[in-house]
Amino acid sequence: MDVRAMDDSKAANSQGQVASGKWANLQATPPYRWLLLAWPILLSLACSLSGQQATAIPPERPADFEVQTATPTIDPSRVTPETALEPAEAGPTGVLPIVDAPTHTPDPNATPVLIPSDTPTATLMAEQPALELTVTLALTAEVTRAPTPRPIVTPDPPLQGGDWDFEADFVPWSNPYGEPCPGASVASGWTAFVEEGAYGSSCMNENLYRPNVLSGVKSQEITFDFIAANSGVWRVIPTKPGHRYSLKAHARYVHSISPILMALGVDRTGGTEWFADSVEWFPWDESGEDVWVATEETVTAIGESMTIFIKGQHPMAEQGGKTVIDNVSVTDLGLE
Repeated sequence: MDVRAMDDSKAANSQGQVASGKWANLQATPPYRWLLLAWPILLSLACSLSGQQATAIPPERPADFEVQTATPTIDPSRVTPETALEPAEAGPTGVLPIVDAPTHTPDPNATPVLIPSDTPTATLMAEQPALELTVTLALTAEVTRAPTPRPIVTPDPPLQGGDWDFEADFVPWSNPYGEPCPGASVASGWTAFVEEGAYGSSCMNENLYRPNVLSGVKSQEITFDFIAANSGVWRVIPTKPGHRYSLKAHARYVHSISPILMALGVDRTGGTEWFADSVEWFPWDESGEDVWVATEETVTAIGESMTIFIKGQHPMAEQGGKTVIDNVSVTDLGLE
C-alpha cells in the first residue's frame, strides 16, 4: 500500500472518531442546554403566530443578528378623516435577522393602480394648430353690353344778324282790331301780335331813330301810349330734340307813369298763340327806362320746332311806354 492510500485511510478513521465523539457529547448534554438550542426555533414560531412573517436564516449564514423594529406603513388610499385623527396602534415588534434583501421582479401581467395625490399636478395642454383659411376668388366673366354711342350731331349755326337784328326789309302790317295805324309795318321774318285793351291796341312801326337802335340802322317799334294791353312779335325756328338753345334779346322803353313790363316767351311745341298754356314766360333779366336792357334764357328743345315770343305789357293806359326791340339771337348749344 502506498503512502497516499494510507493517509486517506487515516483521515477517514479520524472523522469517524470525531463524529462518534460529538454524538456522545450530545447525549451527555444537560436538558437546559437543549432549551437554549431550541430557543431560536420557538421564537420563529411565536412571530408566525403573531401575524408577522419572519425571514428564515439561511444555513450558510451565521446565527448572529440584530434586533429590528418593524414599523407599519399606512396606505394613503385607506385613510379617512376619522381614522387620520386616531392614534396609530402599536403593532408587535418582530426581531428580523439581517439577511440579503430579495431582488424585486416586476410582474408583466400586473394591473397598474393609480394612487390619488393631494398635490396639484400641472397638465401640459398641447397647443392647437392654427386654423388657416384660404380665400378663393372666383372670377365670373360677365359680358357687359357697351352703351350705344350717342350720334354726333353738329350744332346749328347761330341765328343772329339780318332779320334777327331787324335789319331786313319791313313789310306793311294792319291792326287786326281796326285801330288807325298809318305806315304800320313789321320786320321780315317776324309776326306781330296785339291785344285789344279797354282803350285800344298797339301799332307796329319800323324805327330809324338812331338813339333807339342798338345795332345796325333799324329796330322794331311798338306803341303803348294811352292803352293798357299786351303786344309783341314772335317767330318759329327749327330745332333738334334734346338740344339746348340760348336765347338773347334787347329792348328799350320810354318812361311812363306805368312802366312797361318786358318778358321772353318760349313755346317748345311750336305753337303760335301767345296766350296759349304751352308758352313759358320768363321775366326780363334787366329793367330800366330809356336804357337798353337785356335778357337771356337757355331752353331744351323737345321737338323739331320752337316759337320765340318777345312781349311788352303796359299795365295802365298812361302816356308813354313806347318800346323798341333789337339784336335778338339764338345759339344752338348742342345735346345736354
